[in-house]
Amino acid sequence: MIDRSPGTPGSPTTPATAQRVRASAVLAVGLSIALAGCAAEPLSSGDTRAQHAAEAAAAEIGSHSANSPEITLLEMVAWWVPEGPVPAGSGTAVVEPLAWSGESAGSSATIDIRVTAQVDATSSTQLFGESWSAGSTTRCFRLEWQQYEEARRSEIPCPDGPAPPRPTPAPRPELTQADAERIAAIVAAGATAEEVDRSLRDAYPQEHVRIETEAADGGIVAAVGIPAERECVLVFRDASGAITYPDFRRISLEPGEVGCSTSLYTSPPF
Repeated sequence: MIDRSPGTPGSPTTPATAQRVRASAVLAVGLSIALAGCAAEPLSSGDTRAQHAAEAAAAEIGSHSANSPEITLLEMVAWWVPEGPVPAGSGTAVVEPLAWSGESAGSSATIDIRVTAQVDATSSTQLFGESWSAGSTTRCFRLEWQQYEEARRSEIPCPDGPAPPRPTPAPRPELTQADAERIAAIVAAGATAEEVDRSLRDAYPQEHVRIETEAADGGIVAAVGIPAERECVLVFRDASGAITYPDFRRISLEPGEVGCSTSLYTSPPF
């Protein structure tokens, strides 16, 4: 008697079994073709990636929107346009400012830039991983800002020749620790609030410096500040002659607030 049960060597193949075998073979062939197709897929273009990198670098610069009256056009160029290679997309970019015009606090400010982007070749060792060739590009853009808004970006022809020297903004005025000590010494030496006020104005005659002095609590309080820079030194000399620097909330120095004033001590806004 011959064992005809399924799976026994020599047993005849049923139609269902033959169908499953054929389906498995077709699936294996199809998978092999798919994998071969993936392996043979050409590298993506490095030049295309470099184009995207250049656009990303320009978009990053244009995303700045703090073009307020407190920042100058030269500061916009110097602070917002990066110097040296910076990461951009899949590569790196070097950005050169070409021209700048307008006013940060005016109706508009315009900065023209040249972006040279470089992408190194990458070969993935992972199945279905991305690979691309090396690539590079040079593109130029015009960035136009309206006050407090991000820039509108448009592409412009790139000029020949080197870029002009980067601008160097004038140093911002500030009140240092040495200034605080000088102001305290003047307050300590003055006999009256009026005398202290005259001495402070002689020491700080600049137009951008604001000075207030008054008698308070049997002593003298003086406020010396630079409103545009939110700088303020507040000094109080009490009746015994002791000098202190009263605390105050920095928000009081913002536009629309009391500013650097003796009222920060005599009548605090908070």
